[in-house]
Amino acid sequence: MGQYIARRLLQAIPLLFLISLLAFMMIRLSGDPMSMYAQGSALTAEDRGRIMKQHGWDKPKPVQYLYWLRDVAQGDLGSSLYTYQPVTRMIWERLPNTLILMGTVFVVTIAVSIPLAILSALRQYSKLDYLITGASFLAFALPTFWLGLVCIMIFAVKFKEWGWPYLPAGGMYDLVEGPSLGGLLKHLILPAFVLSAVSAASYIRYLRASMLEVLQDDYIRTARAKGLPEGAVTWRHAFRNALIPLVTLITMNIPLIFSGALITEQVFAWPGMGRLFVDHANRGDYPVLMGLVLTVSVLVIVFNLVADVAYAWIDPRIRYR
Repeated sequence: MGQYIARRLLQAIPLLFLISLLAFMMIRLSGDPMSMYAQGSALTAEDRGRIMKQHGWDKPKPVQYLYWLRDVAQGDLGSSLYTYQPVTRMIWERLPNTLILMGTVFVVTIAVSIPLAILSALRQYSKLDYLITGASFLAFALPTFWLGLVCIMIFAVKFKEWGWPYLPAGGMYDLVEGPSLGGLLKHLILPAFVLSAVSAASYIRYLRASMLEVLQDDYIRTARAKGLPEGAVTWRHAFRNALIPLVTLITMNIPLIFSGALITEQVFAWPGMGRLFVDHANRGDYPVLMGLVLTVSVLVIVFNLVADVAYAWIDPRIRYR
């Protein structure tokens, strides 16, 4: 196992290099960074030339990439072209906000989807199974921006018009009351509900299909023939072996916890990593975009490795040599 992990980590180095190269070229080809200075009528041609030379934009793009790669190897992700703040500091400032939202979504999704998926699989073709699968298909098909706007319209706008207790439409804290735990929880309800509904629908579909496949295996019938309680058969034998597809889905989604939800954070004005990406993508602020892309790429590779290790723990038949 140790040799396998070391080999995978070594393979990750050229993979990260390739990802960063492709991301850099696509981001840099998407627009001209000097366009953000176009409105500055006081800038002369000499000023524009000085700015380009200062940032290295007068060099060919492969050379610019090598300069960026050199800085990253030294732990420097650069500075924003818009706020002039270090990219690392900007990421660390937004990361706690994203972890609060996405961490809550992750916990709620797991707590809701696992029992519902198992119950649906155990009651296959029953009315409860049709209800759970139908609701999960509906939630999975709904666009998050549409669901978010509907929730804002109902629970924030209409409830306030009707004189009922209403929820905030956006933000993270009340601007008048200031930061508080109660205010944070109220602002967290709507975006967490929207993301949890969509995520839980996906988890339910995967785990239900996996459970149905496992419940037909011979060792499940053998366990029942031995007189084991149904709870032990379900959780100790069936659920553990049905976990592998779910582990894959979870480990692929964990990097999203750190990267945030682009659309939902925009709809609810949540100051997280997703909104940071969208805001600076609109400005062509490529150092921030590259820092975010590199961070998420590292997390995806790491959690793919975590998934491989978890497979061997869940199913002892899996061995890595």
